[in-house]
Amino acid sequence: MRNIRFKLLILAGLAGLFLSQCQVAQRMAILNCRYSLLNVVPSRVGLTSMDLKLSIQIDNPNPMDVILDRIGFDLFVNGSRVGSGDIRQQRTIPAGGTEIIEPIVKISYLRSGISIVKAIRNKEAYYEIRGRASYLVGRRLFTFPVKITSGNLY
Repeated sequence: MRNIRFKLLILAGLAGLFLSQCQVAQRMAILNCRYSLLNVVPSRVGLTSMDLKLSIQIDNPNPMDVILDRIGFDLFVNGSRVGSGDIRQQRTIPAGGTEIIEPIVKISYLRSGISIVKAIRNKEAYYEIRGRASYLVGRRLFTFPVKITSGNLY
């Protein structure tokens, strides 16, 4: 009887080890999420600066939920860097699902140069976002590059 219990205990331990290794292998195969810039809207316009509200859609192609831990980025308008953003609010993106984040970027007219003036005057702008996103899956943190380009959004 004691021998059977010992064998069952070893078998249960091996099964647990096998299942945990499968979970680790699944976590290692995480893919970068896909990003789309849906909209850019001025949310506040002042004498020396303006705030732009960005709507970014994040699609999770993974078979498991991921938690967006952080995304840091630079914003380019018509090829010129005009501002940066850093989002540190955790958002769960379900497996195969979509989430929309809406960061606000402060843009100084002096720092952004003529690119913002041209975009406002011509009502035409080409936006690009470059940065890095960090995702939590289980207890592991994965960091991926982010590059979003968008045509004429204004």
